[in-house]
Amino acid sequence: MKYNLMIALTLMCCTSVSLSSAAQYNPQDIRALIKLGLETNLGLQIDKIDIAMGVEAIEIERSAFDSTLFSSTAYSHSVTPYESSFSSTSQINSEQLSGEVGISKSFETGLATSLSLNAERVSDNDLSDDLAPRYRTALSLDLNQPLLRNLGISVNTTHLEISRNQQRQVTLSYLLQAQKLILQLEAAARQLAAKAEVIQLRQKSLDLADELYVANQKRFKAGVIPVSEVQEAETALAARQLSLSLATQERDLLLEDIKRQLDHRLPNDFNPDSLVNFDQIIETIEPPDVNQLFESALQLRLELKINDYAVQSSSLQQNYLRNQLKPQLDLKFQAGINGLSGEERSSVPESRYSGDWLSSFSSLSEADGYQWRAGLEFIMPIGNRSAKSRYRQSELQLKQDQYRHKDLQAVIKNDVLQQQVNISHTKEQLEITERFDFLAEKSFKQEQQRLQEGLSDTFRIILFQQKMIVAKIDRINAITRYHLALAQMDFATGNIFVRHNIILTNNKEELTLENI
Repeated sequence: MKYNLMIALTLMCCTSVSLSSAAQYNPQDIRALIKLGLETNLGLQIDKIDIAMGVEAIEIERSAFDSTLFSSTAYSHSVTPYESSFSSTSQINSEQLSGEVGISKSFETGLATSLSLNAERVSDNDLSDDLAPRYRTALSLDLNQPLLRNLGISVNTTHLEISRNQQRQVTLSYLLQAQKLILQLEAAARQLAAKAEVIQLRQKSLDLADELYVANQKRFKAGVIPVSEVQEAETALAARQLSLSLATQERDLLLEDIKRQLDHRLPNDFNPDSLVNFDQIIETIEPPDVNQLFESALQLRLELKINDYAVQSSSLQQNYLRNQLKPQLDLKFQAGINGLSGEERSSVPESRYSGDWLSSFSSLSEADGYQWRAGLEFIMPIGNRSAKSRYRQSELQLKQDQYRHKDLQAVIKNDVLQQQVNISHTKEQLEITERFDFLAEKSFKQEQQRLQEGLSDTFRIILFQQKMIVAKIDRINAITRYHLALAQMDFATGNIFVRHNIILTNNKEELTLENI
């Protein structure tokens, strides 16, 4: 499975479940229960929202390179004292109406550009100017290209790449929560099925005790046995009633917990008997070599993948802050053309710039006026302590993430080793309980035969009954522990999705989790 550009994650199973619906479902096996959990678990839905939020975070970073349209308008009025031997005017009254519209854009190389059109209308009583009012229009281009700090695509896209890594981490975290939920639901389902089976065994034990109590009452009335054996059977009956009640309580509490995990989509009369078949023959397997398991875990464990992206982000941040240690040296360039038009004063002969505001565009197109400017701007904080400290922080952060990666590898290896030990011992315990169950049931049947022949008593038959029930319960628990050990190993090696036929597919940057 590859986890490349993961922008959104969708859970997609065999059937669709509407979260707004309060419909209840009755899964017939563990796989169906897990499917229902992936669709309805509220904790998983909460984590899924983080993915959508991460997508928006990427868009925020991308927007730094969007084009920006800007405009402004202003009106000003001024009265300026004026003294000239060529004019009797003692002050100049001026009114100015100006406007600007343009577009700007920053590029990944660091280049910042701006193209703007400026227009103004000026009306005053300055007789030295032959046009009143006069119109000026200018078209200008501004360029600013960093030469040291903030130069290059890798530098200017650092925060975008970090946000993409964070999005990938969020997606993988969601998948990790899905894996944990799968393991949790399988464990709860198997334990629930085991509790249901134990209840049946406790009920069988109770029925046996009741049969013995009724039989002893008859035998006591016939004068065959003393009253103590009746009392002993009655005591055993009460004890087994208590055991049955406790087992039922444990099952009901576990069922309520599963219901909460599934947003209460299970019916109140949900029967877990179909989740696990305890009568089938259990085929134990030999786990692969621990080194193979560890290699698989290194490739598939999502915690490592999440940390890999953290290391990548720290490295990107370090490279960016290394660039920020450089002084700022920017090449600036500006070029423009401008035009003029206006209304002639009455005392002025006809001017070539005579006309309305639109006429200034004709003057502009002929480049009657132009300007250009080029220069360098240098900025360097004395000592540059802030940039140096941030860079040292990034070095420490990268080192911390690398140590965390090594620690995760050690934790995962220990997890794999522990689960291998777990499988080995639960397999051994399963074989022992199978033999224990067979022998205990055989001994109970023999003791029943002895009781019918008058060669046994109530105490012994109760003891053999109890041993048989305990042996069967031990077998149920051993089966449950063995399968849970296998599930925990699949989780430890990153194969929990494969265990339940859940696959990941990438489709146009959309990661889809399918249950097939």
